[in-house]
Amino acid sequence: MMASITTGRARSGYGAMAPSADRLAWYFLRLSGGLLVILALAHMFITHYLNVPSETTFDFVANRWANPLWRTFDWVLLMAALWHGLIGLRYSVTDYIRRAGWRVFALSLVWITGLVFTGMGSITIFTFDEAAARDNLGPLAGQIWIAQAIGGSLFVFAIGTYLGALALVLWVARSFRAGGPPIYSGDPGQYAWVMHRATGIGIVFFLLVHIIDIMLIGLGQHIYDESVEFYGNVFLIPMEIALVGAVIYHTLNGLRIMVIDFWEMGTRRQRQLFWAALIGSVVLTLPSAIIIFLAEL
Repeated sequence: MMASITTGRARSGYGAMAPSADRLAWYFLRLSGGLLVILALAHMFITHYLNVPSETTFDFVANRWANPLWRTFDWVLLMAALWHGLIGLRYSVTDYIRRAGWRVFALSLVWITGLVFTGMGSITIFTFDEAAARDNLGPLAGQIWIAQAIGGSLFVFAIGTYLGALALVLWVARSFRAGGPPIYSGDPGQYAWVMHRATGIGIVFFLLVHIIDIMLIGLGQHIYDESVEFYGNVFLIPMEIALVGAVIYHTLNGLRIMVIDFWEMGTRRQRQLFWAALIGSVVLTLPSAIIIFLAEL
């Protein structure tokens, strides 16, 4: 049976992706997910509840990274979040890209992205020198257009998010008018799966932009603070709140998945657990939304 599975995967474009690699990925997603429950939610609490994103300026980061423990915390968070997201993205690639050649290309792009952004993030965190960054006189010092380009990418990301939400609303409205289900006839577990994948992909792409954004701190205080100011833009505030909700839902549903995996009662209670994750996401996101609106508007 195992041989037939391996042969089938090789013919469909998995190549060297052996079942053992899938098993390692399965365990890594759950181990890194458990770690991210602590690290990601703690980071989110600091940047979206105790503070708002537009307040995470050069001085905020410099004061934080003056402590090596915070640098270590941010690096471990970066590694766990980046590779958790990219290995999760690998499943989307294998699910939706059927042609063997394109699948190999997409998977290669995922691994290359992981290596490049691991290097970028690690160098930024461990080589940051506050005094040198404040007095940066390098060739890119004062090039505000770099921060504006990053800000522009946030606007593109936001537009895509809003258009996707609008399309979903229109789809649901059309389904209701036709007397059908909101999206499709499926069990709540299927809705949970769709939402988990959608929030995961969105978080990954935002994380990649954020890694590039944080790199600007090495180019000087003015460039970095210019990029941070974009987070206070009224047009981007709904996306910021949506990001908080996405992280919280992805975390709670991830815990739901682990309960289903490792506890027999979890399978029986998977519907109730889905509604608990959904309601919990809304309840936990509301305080951040209020804090951000009060601070930015």
